[in-house]
Amino acid sequence: MATLLSGASCYLAAEHQQHLKQATRVAILMAPRLGDTLLMMTMAQNLAINGRGVTVFGDYAHQLRTWFPDIDVRPSLPESEAAQVLSEYDCVAQMHVGWPYALHRYARRYFYYDAHVVITGRGFVKLNQIRDYCRDQLGLKNSEVGNGLVPMMGLRHRQYARRVAVHPSSTSEQRCWAASHFVELGLRLKRSGYDPVYILAEHERAQWRCLEDNGLAIFQSESLSDVAKFIHECGWFIGNESGVGHLASNLGIPTLTVTGRPTRTRAWRPGWSPSQIVYPAYIPGGRWRDLLWRRWLRPGQVLTAFRRLMIQYERQADLHR
Repeated sequence: MATLLSGASCYLAAEHQQHLKQATRVAILMAPRLGDTLLMMTMAQNLAINGRGVTVFGDYAHQLRTWFPDIDVRPSLPESEAAQVLSEYDCVAQMHVGWPYALHRYARRYFYYDAHVVITGRGFVKLNQIRDYCRDQLGLKNSEVGNGLVPMMGLRHRQYARRVAVHPSSTSEQRCWAASHFVELGLRLKRSGYDPVYILAEHERAQWRCLEDNGLAIFQSESLSDVAKFIHECGWFIGNESGVGHLASNLGIPTLTVTGRPTRTRAWRPGWSPSQIVYPAYIPGGRWRDLLWRRWLRPGQVLTAFRRLMIQYERQADLHR
C-alpha cells in the first residue's frame, strides 16, 4: 500500500489527485536530480501503460531518451515557456512541491506527488511507494516498478562480472564517504581479484587525484548515456547516496550504498535490483553525524556489506533459474 500522509488530508489535495487520475494527457516536469528523475519515470511509465498520453520534461531524462523509447521525453521546460506549453495538457505533475517551479501559476490542473505521501520514513522504499500509489490511489491497475528503461542494442549485461563501478561523489560533501576510505576500498578490491573503476565527471577529476596516485582506474564522460552504457556491463556498483546509484540499479546492477543517514537511505535506496546499504555502527545526532560518519565507516565494514550483497544477488538469481 502507498504510504499516505497522516492527519487531515485536505480537499484540495484530493481534488489534485482526481485531476491526475482523470487526465488523458499528462505532462511530468522532472526535478534537476537524476535519482528523482528515474523514480518519477516509474509514474510516467505506469500512466503510459494504462493508456495515458505522457510527455516528460527534464534534462536528465532527455540525456537518457534513447533508453526510454516508449516515452515522449523532452528537455527541461523553461519557466518562461510554461504557460504556453502546459496549456496543451489535462494535468501537469511533478515530484516536489514548487520544484523545479510552482505549477499553479501555469496550469489549471496540477499534481505534486510529495503532497500526498510521506517523503521519508521507516517501512517503505520510495520506488515501491510510487508503484503502490499509482495502483491504489490513481487506479492504474497494471502498475509496476519498471520505468520503461530499455538497454541499448549491442550491450551485454554484467559482461565484466568482476568489474565494480565505484561512484565516490554526490550532490553534497556531507553525503560523501571519506576519500581515503574510497582509495583503501579500491586497493582491497584489487587485492581480492576485482576490477574497481571510479566514475567521475570531468570537473571532479582534479579533486580525486588521489585515485590515480594510487593506480586506481577512472571512467570519465560528460555523457550520461555513456555512463549508463559503462555501468550496464559492470558486475557491481558501490557508491554514495546519489542518482548514479539509482541509475545502476535501474540498469539491473546490484548496488551497495554507503551512508550516514540510514533512515533516509533505506526509504530512498535504489530499488530495481538487489541492494544493500552500509553505515557506521554508531551515528551521533545533529551536525556531528555529517562530520563524523564519513570516517567512522571503515573500508572493512563496506567489504563485509559487499559480500552480503553478493550472497543476496546469488540467492535471487537461483530463484529465477
